[in-house]
Amino acid sequence: MVLKKCSICSRVFKKTEHYKRHERSHTKERPYECNICHKHFSRSDVLSRHAKGHNQANATAGPSEGPNRQLSVIAGAPSTVPGSENGFSSAEAQIPPLSSTSRDAPLASMELPSSLDYLADISAHHGRTEPDLGVMMDDQQQYFGWNAVTAADQVSHRADLPFGPGPKDMLQMWLEPRTDSGSNDSLDLIRDSHFPLMGGNLMIAPDRQNQHSVDGSDNIPNERFAKVQQCWLTPPNTGRLINSLWRDIAMSPVDNILSVQSSHFPRESNFVQGSRCGFDEDCRQRLQAAFGPTTVSGHMQSPINRNIAPDTPASSLNHSDFPPAEILDMALDLFFRIFNPLLPFVHQPTFSAKKARPSLLYVMTLVGMTLLGTKGTTAFVSRNFSGALDKVTAEFSRCSMGLESAFGTMTLFATVLLLLNLAGLTGEKVHLEQCQPLYINVMSVAQRHGLFSATEGQILDMTLFETVSDIELRWKAWSKVESTKRVIIGLLLLDSWYSSFLSTGPIAVPDSIQLILPCSESLFSAQSPAQWTHLIRNGKRILSSTILAPSENINVPALEAPADDFCIQVVLAIVQLRQSESYHRLLSNRASYPFAPCHTYAMDGRARCLPSLQSQLIINYGETLDRLNPNALITWHNMCMTLTADIQIFDLAAGRAGPAPARKALDDIREWSQTPAARRACLHAAHIYKVMTNRKASDHPTFQSMFSLFSAGLVLGLYTFMVSESASSPSSAGSVELMDDVDWREVGTEGFTSFMEPSGSQTLAPMDDSTVNFIRHGASIYLRGLPLHGGYQSARRIMLDYASLLKDSGKWNVKKFSYILYIMSDVLMDVE
Repeated sequence: MVLKKCSICSRVFKKTEHYKRHERSHTKERPYECNICHKHFSRSDVLSRHAKGHNQANATAGPSEGPNRQLSVIAGAPSTVPGSENGFSSAEAQIPPLSSTSRDAPLASMELPSSLDYLADISAHHGRTEPDLGVMMDDQQQYFGWNAVTAADQVSHRADLPFGPGPKDMLQMWLEPRTDSGSNDSLDLIRDSHFPLMGGNLMIAPDRQNQHSVDGSDNIPNERFAKVQQCWLTPPNTGRLINSLWRDIAMSPVDNILSVQSSHFPRESNFVQGSRCGFDEDCRQRLQAAFGPTTVSGHMQSPINRNIAPDTPASSLNHSDFPPAEILDMALDLFFRIFNPLLPFVHQPTFSAKKARPSLLYVMTLVGMTLLGTKGTTAFVSRNFSGALDKVTAEFSRCSMGLESAFGTMTLFATVLLLLNLAGLTGEKVHLEQCQPLYINVMSVAQRHGLFSATEGQILDMTLFETVSDIELRWKAWSKVESTKRVIIGLLLLDSWYSSFLSTGPIAVPDSIQLILPCSESLFSAQSPAQWTHLIRNGKRILSSTILAPSENINVPALEAPADDFCIQVVLAIVQLRQSESYHRLLSNRASYPFAPCHTYAMDGRARCLPSLQSQLIINYGETLDRLNPNALITWHNMCMTLTADIQIFDLAAGRAGPAPARKALDDIREWSQTPAARRACLHAAHIYKVMTNRKASDHPTFQSMFSLFSAGLVLGLYTFMVSESASSPSSAGSVELMDDVDWREVGTEGFTSFMEPSGSQTLAPMDDSTVNFIRHGASIYLRGLPLHGGYQSARRIMLDYASLLKDSGKWNVKKFSYILYIMSDVLMDVE
């Protein structure tokens, strides 16, 4: 039991409340004040009984008096100045005031209590921190108000103590009741005389007290709902976007989903001569205000890039570091000429740089400056990438909380989509690492909003556009819907190549994917409502079909001829997602003999359809793949190659994880090189090189195509290096030129689903097709007329060829990939 000793008369008390009451008999202290009549009391229970007298008076008073009464709640701080209302004498005023809180009262004792004594004291005084809204409200409110001791009071009081801080002061700091949050928040609401929810009927007029407790909704004051809205912990629940996405987008008050709604755009502008999208000096100033040196330097030490040293010190940044309007307009033009055809979601006829969201416009210019590739633009992008990432991440957080409109959310999805592609475009490892959290966030939010489950939300049909009578407004409504569809497809493409590149499982769930295909590219590019209407009359459709993810029970969709490149790309991306998911689930970091993923997939119920899907793709889309941009054909070859070769092993063999794993991986590749799957993988690797070599200058490759070329160089080079001399020497099986045209329909699933054992175990008779014979039995191989013999010399020549092609292809900065191949061509001699 903790004994309390009076510091004045040295009497000892067992109960704290008796000790406090006795203490106030010495000091004549009356800390409890009635807020109605301002009388002071030394005990809270006396004040409580006194307040009930006021309450009874309110009950008998007229109706007009009730609302004017207030509860006697928080008491003021006791006065210690002579001549005050308490009437302290001069001698009494010299006695140090003893607060009624547990923090200071025991400090006056000459004997320091133990830590356990102090904990017991704290427990006795502060065991109840949240007041009940009941009959004891008055006492508890006075108690909390009296416990509020200012820091100045504590300092002055402790200065008079004869001893320094001890263990008790340490406990006081950690066990002091909260005064800025928690229970006091609720007290702040109760102190407000306009807050209607009180512990009794004190705030209700007498004529309302006799009414039934449940009245009509009209009788509930708006202030009550406003108070509840402020106190609600969770953010607003706006539901999934897909539930009303198409209607919200079509009826949005902007001409383009990438625009912002504003009524004060500048009317007179200094246009840059020949500007494609109306980029002018005002646009530059707007971007500089949002992303200029001052803003960017503030992001230098953000959590995202705190471990990364900036290329340029923040102190050296000045306004001249921001590019002039001419350079920014040139970058925007390059964006639309080179990058936009690869990811065509911007409706150019209605796009205006002056009306675009600043973050989106800024990322567009960064992409264009990277494509421009000059010393100044490259340095600017490298210096400002982290700041742009921080800014876009902060803006996108509003989507996660449901604070953006439908078209605003889609604009931010588009901004993130471009920024993540920019990370691959720069080719900087640190940029790709920084972007991984944003990639995970954006795909998770898109998945949560049902953007990849088109049939679960509002049905997109003609009724949406038929309600718009004006042709121009209908054209704009359709273009906004079409842009939204393409942004969603772009997110799926992003998940496809990011998961493949990072060797992780995709975030989108392949089995649940339902997508509305994009409409004709010519219809989307129509420059006016009249041209758009003309194309519709000539047979172009403003609605497209919805596809499901191909699987064992769902065939590859049949596309309307002529199919556009973007339609083919989305179907390939869905199959790629399924393949990435299967690899991550079954083979990631646990490769198994014969080191061909298709062998493992054949024994899994969800993945065994993958070889069949690749065969369906080339049968259904073979002619289209030859006609369109080579990126789609490279994607198909890469998927076939990764079905027959475990790329993870080749990365390790190249030295990704150091010497020991590299030597183990080379031994695995030696065993793999004897299988039919390995020989088919070499064919696809060679054809990736062939497609990249034969592409037109206007056919700009994607990042995934460049990465596929790098992987193909590893597969063919390491196969040639590790294959036995007997397998590559002339034999009765004949020879095969890897660059010759192949009828892949005839090849079918050869090397995918069977014959995984080393050569010599098959008993099948040779066929007329040399490619099929090579996959089954092996043969002497040639590359552009030169024989490939197993060993270093042939492997070195292959890797140098692939490295040179990587270095010279496209605008993607893949110098690190080509550098790896150059290194391998030099060090393979040491390995051999």
